[in-house]
Amino acid sequence: MTTLSAASTSSPLRQMLTRTILRYREQKAHPSDDQILIEHPLVISINGVPIARLECTPGNEVALAFGFCITEQLVTHPEQLSLLYHKTLPEEAEVALAMKGGKDRVYQLLQNKGVRISSSCYQNSSCMCSSDFATVDNDFVLTPAQIHSLQKESEACQELFRNTGATHFCALYDKHLSLIAYSEDVGRHNALDKSIGQTMLSGYLADIRLILLSSRVSHEMVRKSAAVNAQVVAGFSAVTSSAIQLAEQTNRTLLGFVRNGRMNIYSHSERLGLSSPEPHVMADALPVTYVS
Repeated sequence: MTTLSAASTSSPLRQMLTRTILRYREQKAHPSDDQILIEHPLVISINGVPIARLECTPGNEVALAFGFCITEQLVTHPEQLSLLYHKTLPEEAEVALAMKGGKDRVYQLLQNKGVRISSSCYQNSSCMCSSDFATVDNDFVLTPAQIHSLQKESEACQELFRNTGATHFCALYDKHLSLIAYSEDVGRHNALDKSIGQTMLSGYLADIRLILLSSRVSHEMVRKSAAVNAQVVAGFSAVTSSAIQLAEQTNRTLLGFVRNGRMNIYSHSERLGLSSPEPHVMADALPVTYVS
């Protein structure tokens, strides 16, 4: 039977960092330190075959790998898997597992069972970084007041949420702040994909400037937003460290906790007519305080 050591189940890895952001309150913006959750890529492999790349909170990564294999029905008992190694590099972590049957057995499992792309934090095995996306222009500006007005407008469209309380929404706006797509779905990724798909079918894909989300904004949500010409991504809840980093690197404005006349501004505040605080860019060279 596979036994996880204490080192495998608990990790001293950094899970939060402190970053100086702009807080917008009562029609004024001021610099403030904010605790940001770290989001870290984890590659899971079996018999040398990568089966998943997850964006996750650092820590308990071996347990995550075992749990993923069980819940995706690749195995049914812990005894079917053994841990080869677990390593953490600056760019990603990796958990390598082994099972009987070699690579052919893994390919058979993936073909028969599949590893479904869930609406949580799963990405496919291809690594996509900021260099894979074009840097957007600065031809779009708006004010915090306009964002809060659009927040109220989009919330009023939540018919499914009003009746069930179970959905996220994604609203897309053009440079004139006209609504060009709107979707609700139980999955936040699905809502974003549906709205972007609507603009593809209607011919408005190139007109997307603002993406408004009722959810938190993870790296995956910014990555999807970076596949189109969106210059501003705004969410009603928190953002993650890698979401901020990707937004910074691709010249996108990232907003979080947009609600009740407030918001946090994490990157490229110039589109809102506001000055960016120091430190401006998240980078290894910048002094940041880590919290375990």
